[in-house]
Amino acid sequence: MTRRAQRPVEGDFRGLGTLPSRGGQVGNAVARHSTPEDFRSFAQAELAVSTPWERGVCFLPECGRVFAPRRDWQIYCCAECERAGMAELRKWGHRMALSALVHRMGKYEARDAGIRDLTRVARNHITYMQSAWLADRRARSETRGL
Repeated sequence: MTRRAQRPVEGDFRGLGTLPSRGGQVGNAVARHSTPEDFRSFAQAELAVSTPWERGVCFLPECGRVFAPRRDWQIYCCAECERAGMAELRKWGHRMALSALVHRMGKYEARDAGIRDLTRVARNHITYMQSAWLADRRARSETRGL
């Protein structure tokens, strides 16, 4: 059974960066003891049915080596490929992090046209970056002859 995020309360840019009130409530922050799940945990049931990688084939585009996974969740053939894969995720994730946050902060804005425009640009940036990332992965796959 997967968990689904509930629709957040309407975003408000003005409340960010403020100190907690005396009652201990923190404006738009994540609960202190709550750690958001990674994608593989969040979408476990769906990934059991369909995955973006092929089991036993290294998910690093420039490698693609066939290997025998030691664990069901293993997607890289070796520690070196896993490190390179994590570096790739950091590289692209850092480029999209701010636009993802801004998009979510203003997603339900109803009154402020400036925030709606910024949210639209952030959403477009995310789409642009996803396309660029996919094109980069495809180009790296082609360099190894796939």
